Amino acid sequence: QIHAEGSVRHAEKRRRGTCEFANRIARVSLEAYGRSVPQSYRDASKQTCVAAIVARFHRRTAVDGNDGEGGSVSHLQVMGLGAGTKFLTDAVLREERRLPGADDLADRCYGKRIRDCHAEVLARRAFRRRISLEILSDLERSEPNNEAEAGGEGGGIEKVEYVPILERISGPNIRYRLRSDVTLHFYTSSAPCGNATLKKFTKMEKEKFDASLGSDEWPQQTHEPIQAHSIRLGQFALLVKKDGSIPSQPTPDEQDTERSETRHQEPSPERQHKRQKKKKKPWPCREGDAWCPPSCSIANFDRGTIHSCSDKLCRWNCLGMQGSLLMSVLDEPLYMATLTVGRKFSRAICQRAVCCRANGFGTRTAGSNGAGSLGKYKLNHPALMETNVYMDESGTHDMTGVTSVGQDAMFGSNLCWVWWPEKASNLCYAADCLDGKTGLRINYQESVGTCDSQEAIATPAFSACSTFAMVLLNMEILQNIGVPNMVPGKDQSKLSISELRQLKQKVSAQYESAKADLFRHRVFDQWSCRVCE
Repeated sequence: QIHAEGSVRHAEKRRRGTCEFANRIARVSLEAYGRSVPQSYRDASKQTCVAAIVARFHRRTAVDGNDGEGGSVSHLQVMGLGAGTKFLTDAVLREERRLPGADDLADRCYGKRIRDCHAEVLARRAFRRRISLEILSDLERSEPNNEAEAGGEGGGIEKVEYVPILERISGPNIRYRLRSDVTLHFYTSSAPCGNATLKKFTKMEKEKFDASLGSDEWPQQTHEPIQAHSIRLGQFALLVKKDGSIPSQPTPDEQDTERSETRHQEPSPERQHKRQKKKKKPWPCREGDAWCPPSCSIANFDRGTIHSCSDKLCRWNCLGMQGSLLMSVLDEPLYMATLTVGRKFSRAICQRAVCCRANGFGTRTAGSNGAGSLGKYKLNHPALMETNVYMDESGTHDMTGVTSVGQDAMFGSNLCWVWWPEKASNLCYAADCLDGKTGLRINYQESVGTCDSQEAIATPAFSACSTFAMVLLNMEILQNIGVPNMVPGKDQSKLSISELRQLKQKVSAQYESAKADLFRHRVFDQWSCRVCE
């Protein structure tokens, strides 16, 4: 059927939502996006993806002016925000030293470029930086003759009072934990790429709005175990973001054929019969990626190395959102209590993608290498919610002459954004603007129409949310609590990936042991790890 002339459809399908609390999370996230990202970009890129991590304070407070609800409800505070849909291609990573300014940016150190600029990943990076600054600020205030104020890096475009979410635990060792009156909530304007957009292997139902839940309540859901009836077809499969710069590789069957043709001597009929008898039939989902969602491929198939956001969310629901180095000063992992999704939400699909396919993780009580109990690490099952708050209320697509229905949103801009509370900025906008093609921070000029012109790019620099910057910040925290230099004789600003892994093993052995346990899971054993060069 061809759509008639003048036919249009909404950029976001109409949806019911789950409850009012999900709508509050979406509103406060999108309001932070509106305050920190220039209007000209938002007008030109209405179909980007936005993600945020929000802290909810159970105690009612008068500081709650940022969610439009007044002081009658709990305070919501955005801890980190990201917007973007791009990631670095393999070609950029391999040719990094030949890019402009590469001599200064590479210089035998790791992590100055942000490899994955999808919104969910940027939001978590911003969240980790914000709580790192909170810890560092607390440590500096506790030093004698230090009158430093709470906060982080100075002023922003719009000064909003920041409320700390951590508390220090009394004891001989300096440790922090999430305040008892605080819960963490994840928001994403669209279903995470990867398994959460794989509309197969389960029955999907439309969400029903629960009006009985108040504006401070969310559904207390029990995630029933998922029947693993189609694992061989890709039901729980890890997926990577498909990299168009990598040449197409032959399928596993074609590779086997090529190897057999290059043998100088064919095996005897008896030996050939034994080999055929022993050879197991490969899983259908590992023979090709035609079954995958658009823009995704299967892991270890040479068509991408950066895992999908669904895979990463599932990993964070196992190990926490704080990462390895921060666990050296935290008493327990930081898990999300809820996950709120805008476009393309399906409860059954999302449940499978972000948590339940990792069933079985956390049951091991001790590490095989003697690293100790993994009791603090568990499989977290967040409450899953849909919001009926739209990013683009008025956006429509012209469907005249279009034969296919349900086109994906078009993500044209290469620019991405990352922001956290009290972030310093001397520009007319608060967020860091990132070039999704290079993973570096650039200057955005509102006078540039499409935002992708070279005129908008000044001298590229690494972002404060890059791995490189975060390692330096976390090393400063460790030095403040009396931890000696863990990499003696080495300039900490020039750590390689192998040295960074060694550092994590020294300061967060239990976290690394839990991560190794996760990578032995029947699903996560296909995780594509970065190669040390």
